Amino acid sequence: MSNSSLTLQLNVEEFCQSAELPVEHLLEIVEYGILQPSGQTPEDWLFDAGALAVVKRALRLRRDLEIEWGGIALALELMAELEQVRRENSHLQQRLSRFEQS
Repeated sequence: MSNSSLTLQLNVEEFCQSAELPVEHLLEIVEYGILQPSGQTPEDWLFDAGALAVVKRALRLRRDLEIEWGGIALALELMAELEQVRRENSHLQQRLSRFEQS
């Protein structure tokens, strides 16, 4: 038995169907850097489950805030940075609490 994990890989058609996304929107999303598929051309592109989560988040932002893809790209980047800062802050608070208990 192998210890390798299976990774979901979807081509453009499968990805668009799973995300309920027109191909034209997918092309724009990739153009703005919101998603970075593997493969050089749309015919070769493959997307993983993480990309599906990102595109669903992007679609929610577009629907709820009615902003264009460029704004969504910026919003997602800022949200990712905020999540990273929160993780770092939590980690530092845990380390600090160990010193305070001594």
